[in-house]
Amino acid sequence: MKATLLHGGSDLRYETVPDPAPGPHEVVVKVHACSICGSDLHAFHGKHPRLTFPRILGHEFAGEIVATGKGVRNFFAGQRVCCDIDFACGTCGPCRAGRSNLCEQLRTMGFDKDGAYAEYAAVPDFNLYPLPDNVSFDQASAVQVLGISYHAVAHRVKPQAGEKIAVIGAGPVGLGAAMIAQSMGAEIVILDILDYRLAMAKTLGIAATVDAKHGGLRERALEITAGRGFDKIIECVGGFQERTVTDAISMIKRGGQITVVGTFPENKATIPIAFLKDREIDINFSRGNFQAFAPCLALIASGKIDPDRYISHRFPLHRAEEALQLLEARNVEAHKIVLHPQASI
Repeated sequence: MKATLLHGGSDLRYETVPDPAPGPHEVVVKVHACSICGSDLHAFHGKHPRLTFPRILGHEFAGEIVATGKGVRNFFAGQRVCCDIDFACGTCGPCRAGRSNLCEQLRTMGFDKDGAYAEYAAVPDFNLYPLPDNVSFDQASAVQVLGISYHAVAHRVKPQAGEKIAVIGAGPVGLGAAMIAQSMGAEIVILDILDYRLAMAKTLGIAATVDAKHGGLRERALEITAGRGFDKIIECVGGFQERTVTDAISMIKRGGQITVVGTFPENKATIPIAFLKDREIDINFSRGNFQAFAPCLALIASGKIDPDRYISHRFPLHRAEEALQLLEARNVEAHKIVLHPQASI
């Protein structure tokens, strides 16, 4: 089959690799859509902390089952599915405690296990989710990133009706977090430095936006919240910068809560610890899309969230590097980019 294989930092090659075969309790999925994630950019530059080489990237995907392995009972060839990307051991302490996203032996598609920048992918049957008839492959390829937003909001932020919550970052994770928190009754303000992303947030129903390019965010936060600061803040940027963490701390109220969702591949962020301690500000973190696939598929099937509205570009697989560079450049209105491995042009 054809796949896009990362051999090292910025060394991405479109080449022929062996077809996958299903092992016990595995299926082979013909990949029809694979979305590009911000973490893929970190991996492309060789910066993701769990990345090994060589590696087929890609973890936000949907397709059709074409083969099943021994022991597969509830899935069949021809079935339309999407797939959770984390493979937990099921036996370690976190798994036994019901927190499999923190598995001590966790493996993740596209980082330490081959992913879906490929025509086919082999995946465990216990990670599969059938697609509702009215959910397209492209929409389903957005379930994993929407699941990151859902886990962060539903399980870590836990919005209360009427809370004023700021979301830093209007990329796909931030937009999803804003829409989900707003649906739970919170009053949302979303911040970004890119005008087109703020415009997309308004299109998706997030009326209150703040242009963060020019600073002064503490003053804007106090103005919006009658001098108190935001009740909760969700950081959804990450990347090779630290500003968003310090911005969040500057805007939070005394006794408030900050949830960090963004991935920081350089593994550092400077924080004013005395300021945090004096005000009893809580900082927690959110990892992955824990227990989120089923509710996110339901949100899409119901029409409450439609990823088609923020999918901006579609590329064939052999143009994966071009797509990654487009997402990174930010010189065009690139929101969500989807690769089509079965496309020939």
